[in-house]
Amino acid sequence: MRGRRIHGAALMAIALGASACGLTHMQDLRFRVDERLHFVAPPDRALVAAPLTVRWTIKQFRVEAPGSAPPTPDAGYFAVFVDRQPVRPDQTMRAVAANDEQCLHQRGCPDPAYLAARQIYTTTDTHLTIPQIPPLAGTERVQLHAIVVVLMDTSGHRIGESAWELDLRMQRAGL
Repeated sequence: MRGRRIHGAALMAIALGASACGLTHMQDLRFRVDERLHFVAPPDRALVAAPLTVRWTIKQFRVEAPGSAPPTPDAGYFAVFVDRQPVRPDQTMRAVAANDEQCLHQRGCPDPAYLAARQIYTTTDTHLTIPQIPPLAGTERVQLHAIVVVLMDTSGHRIGESAWELDLRMQRAGL
């Protein structure tokens, strides 16, 4: 009997917490797994060295160059972020430079060189060679790095919330 009361109290706490957040119906949650992109190589958590080539496959998405067609949610190109959060849904790469007054006032910025200096790459290929990955803070001999791929439409806006992450291990140089 006591176990039922505890279980009931826990369910009540969850219900109250959800209602306080504005969620009154569980069906309002829109979680789903997006399985369109799959990493081919290297395997997740593999020990790798730079330069590093990451390969993936994509389905139900047409690869199109920036500016080559009107924007749609099922066509565009890839943005790859190394050890950093991607831009938010519907943002462009200008969001990366939001706090960089010099870049914001320079025509064409952020350009590929600006992005690469920040470990961000765009591509229409289903592979990308990353020339180097700087060490993370800390002194671990083997560090865990995250490669995140998101979809961008042909106008340069991030499509939806889907993001695919590949975690890789690298020996820290100089230790």
